[in-house]
Amino acid sequence: MSLDKNDLRIGELLIQAEILTQKDLDEAMKTARSTGLPIGRVLIMAGFLSEGQFQASVQAQSLLRDNILPLEIAIKALSHLADNEASFDDSLKAIGWSSTEDKESNKLGELLLDSHILPQDQLETAMKTSQATGLPLGRLLISLGSLTDELLATALNAQSLVRAGNISRAQATQGLFAAHLRQAPLEEQNNEPLRLRGPHRTSIRLGELLVSAGLLTHLEVGQALQAGLIQEKWIGQALVEAGRLTERLLADALAIQEMVANETLTAEQAFKCLKKLQASDQKLAEVVAMMEIPASEFKSQVRYHELLRVAGIIGQPEIESIQAEIAKANSPNFQDAFNIGQVLLDKGVLTERTFYGSLRCFFLLAIGWLNMQQGIIALNLFHHRQCTFDEVLQELNWTVRTHVRQPASIAS
Repeated sequence: MSLDKNDLRIGELLIQAEILTQKDLDEAMKTARSTGLPIGRVLIMAGFLSEGQFQASVQAQSLLRDNILPLEIAIKALSHLADNEASFDDSLKAIGWSSTEDKESNKLGELLLDSHILPQDQLETAMKTSQATGLPLGRLLISLGSLTDELLATALNAQSLVRAGNISRAQATQGLFAAHLRQAPLEEQNNEPLRLRGPHRTSIRLGELLVSAGLLTHLEVGQALQAGLIQEKWIGQALVEAGRLTERLLADALAIQEMVANETLTAEQAFKCLKKLQASDQKLAEVVAMMEIPASEFKSQVRYHELLRVAGIIGQPEIESIQAEIAKANSPNFQDAFNIGQVLLDKGVLTERTFYGSLRCFFLLAIGWLNMQQGIIALNLFHHRQCTFDEVLQELNWTVRTHVRQPASIAS
């Protein structure tokens, strides 16, 4: 097994430190490939290593690649912390090692910051999310719209060249800043944030949505259209003023229309949601979160509690408290997700907002709209916001706003 510092993988490091066995690593990698979960999180969730051991191995890997720490010292320190439950820094001190050189680290985040590509607050947000979820910092920055693929590739190449001693750190940061400037004019011309996803087809018309959901008849929609044209009012406003629709139901219908445009709901699901909203006092976030998908149509192998765990919403103590429910969840399906979520809600582990938001995320993973990495990022961000899950998708620019108020002749 290769232990070249420039191609050193964390799993190899943990095996050499006798924290992990090859069999455990192979099993975790198989799970990671089938579910899309980060390998570090799989190792922790499977109980093969602790959170502290994983973070220590990440720190050791970085120090090795920057030639700050010898390989044999890194392995010895990792072995020490595994036996003594100490931090990596404390373990280095305990084995009597201290650096004789004052070397500067070349972490990706530091290079991007020093190159004036990222502001401090964006980097800190991404680093916290990376640490909480186990996702690579570079891929996170791309998903958050802070970096392009091309700029990340340039930054990683610069990092490798600095670590190999082929260029200085100053040359790397100057080159990265120049690459950033070359991209800036194109971004300024667009004058829009990076969009990773947008509507792929025309949304269902508002009138059609209201009629198909059984809220209005074709005649009532036609009358609103006529009134709107004469009075130069938007159809939604005309319906509200005519008493055919409440302001709340109109707002929900527009949000649902937007979900159809972004393909986060099908037209049939949209009709069902709107019917439920008319017949109850439920909020939109609650109704869309409860959309069921047949188990045979699931496109994700991740179970609900695994999603919560890897997104940093629950930890090992909470997992242990719901072992009975987890034992019943043999495969990903909506009913098991709901049951586990309900237990966590009853225990006070989840708030209602988090309960419905996480179910919405689980739904979008199940239909294949989100991949696992996107789901983890969005759910972790949602956990730290006071908004709905769909609002987080808009904040990330993965969905776009569509319900701009327009004249009745256009917006119908």
